Amino acid sequence: TPDGALQLSVAENQLSELPVKGMVGIMEDTKAGGVDTMGSKEMRLVDVLSQLASSNIARPSDEGAAAMHVFEREMIYYQPTQGVPTLRTAMASYLQNLLVSPTHPNLATKFDPENLVLGAGCNAVLENLCTVLANPGDAVLIPTPYYAAFEFDLVARAGCHITSVTTFDHHDSKVPKSGAIEPEFYYPNRSSLDDAYARAVEETGRAPRVLLLSHPNNPLGICYPPAVMEECIAWCREKRVHLISDEIYAGSVYRKEQNGESKEDPTFVSAMALGSSNSDTSATQKGLGLGPYVHLVYALSKDFALSGLRVGVAYTENEEILMPLQKLNDLCQISSQTQLLVERMMCANAVKDDGDKSDKFTDVFLNAHQENVRKRCDALQSCLDDVGIPYLPADSGLFVWMDFREFLPALSDGTTEATESVESREQRERKLYLSLMKEYGLLFTPGMSMRNERAGFFRCVFTAASEEEFELGLVRLRKFVEEMRS
Repeated sequence: TPDGALQLSVAENQLSELPVKGMVGIMEDTKAGGVDTMGSKEMRLVDVLSQLASSNIARPSDEGAAAMHVFEREMIYYQPTQGVPTLRTAMASYLQNLLVSPTHPNLATKFDPENLVLGAGCNAVLENLCTVLANPGDAVLIPTPYYAAFEFDLVARAGCHITSVTTFDHHDSKVPKSGAIEPEFYYPNRSSLDDAYARAVEETGRAPRVLLLSHPNNPLGICYPPAVMEECIAWCREKRVHLISDEIYAGSVYRKEQNGESKEDPTFVSAMALGSSNSDTSATQKGLGLGPYVHLVYALSKDFALSGLRVGVAYTENEEILMPLQKLNDLCQISSQTQLLVERMMCANAVKDDGDKSDKFTDVFLNAHQENVRKRCDALQSCLDDVGIPYLPADSGLFVWMDFREFLPALSDGTTEATESVESREQRERKLYLSLMKEYGLLFTPGMSMRNERAGFFRCVFTAASEEEFELGLVRLRKFVEEMRS
């Protein structure tokens, strides 16, 4: 609020409330030509969902069938624990188009709906996946900094032990004491993975079971390059460690080519595409050909801002864990009504203001979403450039990783940034965090809460505010920098 702290630390996307540029209607039954429109007014996501929720057009999988009730008789009974087949088919097609086709359009292998498990949110399916892959006390390796809630999602019930994969000391050059830290310092490599593996064995007495990658990365707002992902996939297969690629922001990549240069150099390449293309597959093999060690989690909570619907996805081609994964999903199924609504959304076409009806609603929405996020990110990064605050140039997600080390309280005598204790880092960063919040009304996510290797870094969720609030945040940020340097 104008009089309180601006909440810029929760990964919500208020930009999803904007009208979808150029879209004035939706069409469910493409063969029958059934169209719902709003005249010349551009539709918002909530308008689309409201119309689909009240639709009585036949289920997308039953084209040509008679009209149905909004709530059908069979929907009141138990559903398949892993999700209804028609939604899993629609989700498999969506994921193929989102994760594989953009970079590997000629790949013959495809997502198999039978290997998809739909559950109540990404955290639920991730917890279930780790439960079936690891025993209590087994280590999960996660590169730092990482999404802080992983420490609850994987520990509270699954009982996993988290071992950080620190990366700064595993590259040829040293991390600069001031100025921008290049993205490469955050990339995991064999050296950092081997070091984390050894520490996990020391901490738990046994080999780690899982490497969890956030790709695109939260909180960094960047994607790992394909070579980094390929190195991680190869390392996992050699060590028999399960790689889980959390790609919940895959539809929020708003700079498609690295450095804006060539389509031959894409910013984001999914582990599903890389894992498939590196596998030995036969013409008769079902699925992507990932083998037993590569898995995916995804959800609609970020790309579509539908965190309230609780729609998460786990995908695995490890047949040994598929049945236990489906059974665990008993505890976190998605309601039948929500599944029907999401199926309608994924199968509907957009009606554009020029009369074109050929594009999927999901494609049209994501294109508009990515443009909105890019513009908001550019505005924040322009402000940071103006005031001289280093940051990691973002290409995906809903946030920018900012370097506020300049404003930390001074180190104690004889201590350097590299030798500073974790306790000291946390104390100095907390003082800065509280100053930002209480004195300047800026609530960012502190880097030490995400196990960053240095103090003074903050994640700003630039989509978590209305336009008015965001502009106010930039004013407050400029004031903070000006007063701290005066």
